[in-house]
Amino acid sequence: MKLPRMPITAETKRFYDPVAGPGSEIVVALERVPGTTDEEWFLTRKIAYRDREFEKAGQPDIVVPRDQNDFRTDLTSVPQLMTWLVGRTGVHLPAALVHDALTEPFRGRDGEGKVLKDWIGPAEITQLQADRVFRDAMADLGTPVIRRWLVWSAVSMPTAWTVSKVRAALGYFGLLAIVVLGWFATLDLFDRGAWLPWMGDDMPWGLELLTGAAMAVAIPTVLAIVWPKGTRKAGMITGIALAALIHVTVAVGAVSFAYQVAEYRFKVWSNPKRWLKILLTVLGVAAAVFTYWMVRRYTVAAR
Repeated sequence: MKLPRMPITAETKRFYDPVAGPGSEIVVALERVPGTTDEEWFLTRKIAYRDREFEKAGQPDIVVPRDQNDFRTDLTSVPQLMTWLVGRTGVHLPAALVHDALTEPFRGRDGEGKVLKDWIGPAEITQLQADRVFRDAMADLGTPVIRRWLVWSAVSMPTAWTVSKVRAALGYFGLLAIVVLGWFATLDLFDRGAWLPWMGDDMPWGLELLTGAAMAVAIPTVLAIVWPKGTRKAGMITGIALAALIHVTVAVGAVSFAYQVAEYRFKVWSNPKRWLKILLTVLGVAAAVFTYWMVRRYTVAAR
């Protein structure tokens, strides 16, 4: 029987300068990769991390390379839309650098499978393990509980696809369902139709808000079962966060998109992933128009 993992107690000394040795203070020294317009950085000093589970298994500590040809990072991989909630830098940054070193195309090897000359770490590691290391490392750095679980959940969503494409697709469809239900719940809350049975038309506004909030937790919790093993807790947290933050995210996204269009005009839809950018724009505009039409329709009907 596998025993449950105990909560992590922060141990900042698990991060250290590999040149000075265990117990030393780390120095995160970064330089931007020259000659690139991308957000790419490299370390000018190595950093090391001693992971609990790898330590028990007799595996070496993780040492992140300092050579820009061996390791590059975009810092904490947070979508631009969510940087208001979790920054690319902060107390969690060293953990993010370790996670990047454990993630393709790095993970201690180059594109041809050769071990990087300036990298030390476990011989074999799965992406699920890399994500777990990231979460534990954030805890060791003293990252607040809610932030580290949100960040871990966000990085686990792409990992789910590598574990099981079918189950990950079902999980992503579940996230879409949460967004749609949240949209109808908002219309219901402001009496623009009676769409959801748990938000009755005759309920007081406060009670309707409470039942909506309860279902915003219950539905993602149930839907989490479709995610691949090892990512279900992340799917649940992502679903609940999506339900709770959908309105502020939409507002921030709308303002950000308006700025991008004003600043860059048609370059907003340039490569890479041009088709995806166009599709998301069309869907966003369609959703805004449909919402406006629904609000007008039920406003007129209520008069």
